[in-house]
Amino acid sequence: MAVQPVSKSASVLFFAILIAFCKPGPGPKPVPESSIPDGIILVIGDGMGLSFISQASLESSSPLSLESMPIVGLQKTFSLTGSVTDSAAAITAMTTGYKTYNGWLGLDGRGNSRPSLFSTASERGWNTAILCTSSVTHATPAGPLVHITDRGLDREIALQIAKNPPNVLIGGGRMYFNAAIGESPHSILENNGYEYHTELPGSKKECSDLCDNAAAPLRYVALLADTHMAPALVRDSGDGSGSYKKDLKIPGSRGPILREISVRTIRTLLRRRTPFLVLIEGSQIDWGGHENDARYAMNELLDLDRTIAAIREEIKGSNILLIVTADHEVGGHAIMEGTPGKPQSSAFLTHHHTGTMVPVFAEGPGAVAFSGIYDNTE
Repeated sequence: MAVQPVSKSASVLFFAILIAFCKPGPGPKPVPESSIPDGIILVIGDGMGLSFISQASLESSSPLSLESMPIVGLQKTFSLTGSVTDSAAAITAMTTGYKTYNGWLGLDGRGNSRPSLFSTASERGWNTAILCTSSVTHATPAGPLVHITDRGLDREIALQIAKNPPNVLIGGGRMYFNAAIGESPHSILENNGYEYHTELPGSKKECSDLCDNAAAPLRYVALLADTHMAPALVRDSGDGSGSYKKDLKIPGSRGPILREISVRTIRTLLRRRTPFLVLIEGSQIDWGGHENDARYAMNELLDLDRTIAAIREEIKGSNILLIVTADHEVGGHAIMEGTPGKPQSSAFLTHHHTGTMVPVFAEGPGAVAFSGIYDNTE
């Protein structure tokens, strides 16, 4: 498949950056000053296909927060590998505007390193943040920061992240930053002035944001688990088919930590009064799909939706563009029968991703650009 640069200046998300800087070029035309955002928040539900959203909506006693977002679109997700993408190729497409092969991060189809939205934002003086419930070395959180042909090389990815970190990085993956032969990612971060945490400061007694030094540059890393965080809710030992990636089955529960780190990070960024770009991933919806465990996926999706509701409340009255989407569908999930307001009966076609388009929800300045059907690089 021939590798072509995208038809617009970069991805759909790059349009938001174009709006923010009123940059001329072949992409969408600059918009009025009133539509220029002071910040952009991209929320990705990994594997959050429309059928998962439909099941969560049917089972919920009240509408999901994302249902009231005014702009809705659909994005195509195929990669250079074929009709079915993985998270690595998807996040590369969304944040660089270039299609690539499954498993590759930050590279186009010829192996050339491509700058991401996060690099562009940082160069222009924006603060950046990446938050997730997986290891920060997983494909989606790492994708905007690294350039590599194997998404599974966690230690190399940790090293690249340490040399090109966002202003705020919160998730799991502590073991990949601590023990290393040669350069230690942990040491690199601290030598570059980053506060390095293994837990969040208390939010009630100490502060309601990240408790950073507001007089200093924002440099904050919190790695809250050795590998991945636990699920939102404790899973039964019998949940899932047991046929997929047993290393992702983390015991215990993490509670509402995604909501907390999201609100506290955004509160910190708003206090800084500097434009910002944030990526927040609900990482484990995907894992429920891979395991054909609809209850796991629903718990994770509802946790993400509660996070979205908290974000919307936090940014109310601010000039912030909020985008919610998925990188791909997973499982070939379908609702088979049920009654609204009660658990649904559903089924899966596969343990893997599918090529189905995924929804995009948006609100805030420039949100109208996300209506319609488009490629994940457009």
